[in-house]
Amino acid sequence: MWFYRIALLLLTPVVLLKIRRFKKSYADYRAKEAFGIWPSVEADLWIHCASVGEVLAVRPLVLQWREKFPTHRLLMTTMTPTGAEQVAKAFPFAEHRYLPMDWRCSVKSALNKIACKHLLIVETELWPNLLQLAKRQGLRVEVVNARLSDRSFQRYQKFPFVSRPLFALPDCFLAHAQADALRFEALGAKKVLVTGSIKFDLVVPPEVMQANWRRRLGSRFVWVGGSTHQGEDEALLRIHKTLMQKFSNALLLLVPRHPERFEAVYALAKQSFERVALRSQIPPDQWSDFDVVIGDSMGELMYYYQAADLAFVGGSLIKRGGHNPIEPALLGKAVLVGPYTFNFLDITEQLLQVNGAVRCHDEAQLESVVVDLAGQSSQRYRLGQTALRFAEKNQGAVTRVLTEIDFR
Repeated sequence: MWFYRIALLLLTPVVLLKIRRFKKSYADYRAKEAFGIWPSVEADLWIHCASVGEVLAVRPLVLQWREKFPTHRLLMTTMTPTGAEQVAKAFPFAEHRYLPMDWRCSVKSALNKIACKHLLIVETELWPNLLQLAKRQGLRVEVVNARLSDRSFQRYQKFPFVSRPLFALPDCFLAHAQADALRFEALGAKKVLVTGSIKFDLVVPPEVMQANWRRRLGSRFVWVGGSTHQGEDEALLRIHKTLMQKFSNALLLLVPRHPERFEAVYALAKQSFERVALRSQIPPDQWSDFDVVIGDSMGELMYYYQAADLAFVGGSLIKRGGHNPIEPALLGKAVLVGPYTFNFLDITEQLLQVNGAVRCHDEAQLESVVVDLAGQSSQRYRLGQTALRFAEKNQGAVTRVLTEIDFR
């Protein structure tokens, strides 16, 4: 672990800048907790989620756990303020803390304030000092929805003196798929079970369907770029420019992955389109007056997907590995992905194999497919229904996780 500790020390200025940025941008951010200065907390279960995506993913698990153990106390930690906001919204019964940065002194300080014996980590968020000190304090540690791309696996293999001790620390990995399980075992994990992805057990919140943004947009063609990154926004705006030459009333809902990019993407859209709106300023029932809407809100991705006829899942046109295609699939939307989907490789490949999604290998092909599907409502419907059936067929991971883990 000495190599990791040296690397962490060298990165300290970067970490401090991140904490400072959170403090400046979010009035409710409790910066002291990032240094391990916690109020005391007692809990029967501690769940750690990095940010918004993991909080949303674990929602079905938490709700089923609470049905089984209604009097048990829950502690949830996140790294980000947006994750904390989502915890408050989704789990008002839970106690929230910010996970301390992985300095040993900060982790020790926080652990001294916790009375809890069971830690669940969502999606392979493995911090060496946290794991080592938690195990030393007697916590049982399990990694839920554990996934490891081949790319990350290759990186870990280059540093076995770091990775093997690290992957031996959790008591159990509950993996997405067999391929993930084999990678964890190869890196030294003690116990690995394949339970499937709890993201399939995502339930579309009733308020999404009650809001029904789609109904407010009339008959115009609406497509969404969900969880986009730099390099994708530019491409999608260019595609939308071409699309509007054939479908003049088309609407693009462009939803950047990270909130710090909202303003930049808005400015980018304004360079090409006169009629650009921000979700925070213009309500959905007025979007008909615009060509592009920038989704500058957190925790509303399902609302954007519900409003669309066609969904492009971001992070896949560039080498970020793609985001979760199950969310638009569960809403019965036609799903498009780019060439880079290694973060959700098994899920995406299976969805493609059943013709529940279309892979576009570059911007030119994405443009061609978007323009084609804009004029083919029946084909969009077939794609969306296939995606929905695939998502529903693969549900049940939460039940398997609850069966495997002893929550008493």
